[in-house]
Amino acid sequence: MTLHPVVRWLARRAIRWFYGKAEWVNAEAIPASGPTLLVVSHGNDLPDILQTFLATDRDILFVANISAADFPPVRWTYAGLGVIPVSRVRDARALKARGEDANALNANAFVRVIEALKQGHCVAIFPEGVVPDFPRLGALRSGAAKMALQAIDSGVTSLQMVPIGYQYERAPEPRSGALCMVGNPVRVAEWNAEEPTKRVTEFTDFIRDALQSLTRNARTERDVAVLATVSAVVGAAISSNTTSPIAAAHQAQRALSKLSAADGIFVADSVAPSAIEWREPLFKLQQAALELSHVTATFGARSWSARDQADVLNAAGDTNVAARSISSVMLLLTAPLAVVGWLWHAVPWFASYAIAKKFAPRNAEFAAIVLVPGLYIVVVWYLFVPALLLMSGVTPWLALFLFLVQPRLGDFALGWRDWWRRWRLMSRVRAASSDQRYAIRTLGASLRGKCETFRDLTAR
Repeated sequence: MTLHPVVRWLARRAIRWFYGKAEWVNAEAIPASGPTLLVVSHGNDLPDILQTFLATDRDILFVANISAADFPPVRWTYAGLGVIPVSRVRDARALKARGEDANALNANAFVRVIEALKQGHCVAIFPEGVVPDFPRLGALRSGAAKMALQAIDSGVTSLQMVPIGYQYERAPEPRSGALCMVGNPVRVAEWNAEEPTKRVTEFTDFIRDALQSLTRNARTERDVAVLATVSAVVGAAISSNTTSPIAAAHQAQRALSKLSAADGIFVADSVAPSAIEWREPLFKLQQAALELSHVTATFGARSWSARDQADVLNAAGDTNVAARSISSVMLLLTAPLAVVGWLWHAVPWFASYAIAKKFAPRNAEFAAIVLVPGLYIVVVWYLFVPALLLMSGVTPWLALFLFLVQPRLGDFALGWRDWWRRWRLMSRVRAASSDQRYAIRTLGASLRGKCETFRDLTAR
């Protein structure tokens, strides 16, 4: 038995506990069987890995850096998941000190990947190699392209490559939104290089273009803030019963990036040469979005949260957006259960965040440093508390029941807190004057009108 079911269960807990809303779009595009290579963006460390586990029911064999396996529990996890280790240039010296050859390790990784694909497995690789410290897709290594093309040369003609991009409303922020965008599969055997002698380079560029269309890319931190705000507000305004605010925000940011810079990387107050004729509509859209965000912020809405923006619009009387009212009666009735969940998990959650705040060297690693020790701490806690209750005289059946319901208590406690925050936000808006609510609705309708024009422009 592999560790995949266990890790998938842990991944679901971790993502639910750190992010307020996680969505997977087009996940059904991942083939249910047959040789599949997932090429995945890697802007947020461990959460990217965990969400990939949840994107498909298939057991995924990851290609991962061997340096992470220095910690014994990680090494055992690697073995249980069938992880295929590779070495980065920076790891070569440490491997040599241990008597290992980095080149031989990487050569063996290629052999293992191709053999796994021949057997019809699903393999995942992060072509960036490392988590970039800038707000856009990093430079891609050629390994993913080489593996795919060598597999075709080895007879794996049915190989399909699927790009997966991750977007985060605010990656290190607990209870923010996360979005997994799955691209359409590509039959690698049917892909043709313009120059056969440069097919690895061309296929690497092809992968980069696919990932860039699925991720959120900006030039600077200021551009990130503007893109996050405008995307969230526009996403809220154009959301519907079939498109959530977070998914709609992706549509907005993709269009903004397409028009703001020639290379698809967002730059605030900029227009791509190919879209210069649309300068005025683009700037008007951004200004309208920022104006509405300024108004919603006065009620406590987070500028980067598409769901907050949609909740404010809905509470103001805009029924076009995807938002749902929270029942105050249900909040009150379920509060005791939420309190139990919070008290039950207070120690492991507090410990996990305390460790991350002390040791996270940069924002891009904060979520990972919360989750890595957090998963171990929670598992130990889940074993410790029922055992303690059992020793204190609780019946074995009750101890077993408590052991089984602990994770759901955690889910519910955090979910209730999100409901409570949304209820307070919407209540503030409903308590505002009729003129204020009318102003919000008017701004929302005006923005939606600009979005229609904007959508027409980007379709040309």
